[in-house]
Amino acid sequence: MSDSLDKLMDPWPDDLQLLALDAMFPYIHSKAANYLEIGPDLYRESDAFKQPKSLDPIILEDLQKGCMQIIEGKGFRKDAPIEAISVAASYALMEMFHFRFMSRKSSYGVFLAEQKGVVDHMTFSHLMQKQMVTWHFFTPKKKD
Repeated sequence: MSDSLDKLMDPWPDDLQLLALDAMFPYIHSKAANYLEIGPDLYRESDAFKQPKSLDPIILEDLQKGCMQIIEGKGFRKDAPIEAISVAASYALMEMFHFRFMSRKSSYGVFLAEQKGVVDHMTFSHLMQKQMVTWHFFTPKKKD
């Protein structure tokens, strides 16, 4: 797990590495990798807070998509938000890593890969460490 994290972060410039550390990216990356490795049921059994709470297959599918994107280095920076998961799953994803939602700001009319949508900049507090982090989620505009 740490090998993949090192391979991902080592080429990043210092400012990006610092941003990742401020966002608790290594911690979240390791939790996401564990979730992908063992799946929601075993993850829930071994988790102190019995996360993920949701049993909804659509939310669980989105949690998997979110974890896969975290492994790729997405979410902690504005220019690389987590994509293609529901707003409800965005909250559930961070809750799964023991963060409590604090606030949200939205940037409208953002283009990501030629798709127009909204980027939600969501601030969370870690339940134990109390560290505040901001993570970013892109929701494409629905077709009219």
